[in-house]
Amino acid sequence: MDRRSPMTSRTTTEPAVNLDAIEEPAVRPTEAADADESPLNLHLQQLAYVRALERWGTATEAAGRLQVSQSALSQSLSQLERRLGVPLLERDGRRRQLTEAGREVARFAGETLARAGALRDWLEAYAEGRAGTLRVGMIDAASLYALPSAIRAFRESHPEVQLELVVDRSGVLLERLGRFELDLAFVVGPASPEFDAVEVLREPLYLYAPPGTAEEPADGEWVLYPPGRQTRRIIDAGLAARGIWPRISLESDNPAVLGQMVALGLGWSVLPEGVVEGVSPELAASRRDQIAERTLLA
Repeated sequence: MDRRSPMTSRTTTEPAVNLDAIEEPAVRPTEAADADESPLNLHLQQLAYVRALERWGTATEAAGRLQVSQSALSQSLSQLERRLGVPLLERDGRRRQLTEAGREVARFAGETLARAGALRDWLEAYAEGRAGTLRVGMIDAASLYALPSAIRAFRESHPEVQLELVVDRSGVLLERLGRFELDLAFVVGPASPEFDAVEVLREPLYLYAPPGTAEEPADGEWVLYPPGRQTRRIIDAGLAARGIWPRISLESDNPAVLGQMVALGLGWSVLPEGVVEGVSPELAASRRDQIAERTLLA
């Protein structure tokens, strides 16, 4: 279940600023009066003009490269000089060149335009889910065997996305998803109408016996998930349908712990097959009937 789509990554190159897309910021009349008095009220377009003049040497060449009229470029630079209170250009014969202050503004302009371009690229990637942080919650079983390979593949193919993982029970993950502390959660169904959800897999839950036991399931001790867990509700319904009301000796949210307890002979349990395969071959061989089925949602 998720609040937004998973992110991917991109590799960025040196940013380039599209001057046609740079607009003078809109301000209220009262703000405009204050802004004119501030030497830091610099527009990206004006900075781009100074940078172009430094790069190409003459106003004619700079205006041609930027595809603006020379008069528009000159007017903008004159306005910037008035705002800064220092001359940015000086005459050298028939041509104008940058003053020391102009060269410092040009250096600042280069850094600022590069950062503005990088910010634009990052925001574009973020909006498309190719950058940023993806916070993923999952139940124990998903973290043990259902998702590790997918997580490794995602990290290798999307190195620019910061992946944060949380392992907890379904109820807690859904609460955190509702508080926008997670972007995506892998939980046991059924789906909640509050979230968008897709089915990831359907997982059989099998009965596992303590090695060498001669007892019937109804007569033995049990190790199960705690009450109130969605998987426990599914298991209880499956056992009740077979006339079994388990006598619980141990409860744990960790299915691997439950598998170990069965392998040690401490009781019967109902577990996903994927968990048991990682515990011991002997426990896997003790599998009995399928008791229920649960659905993993994302």
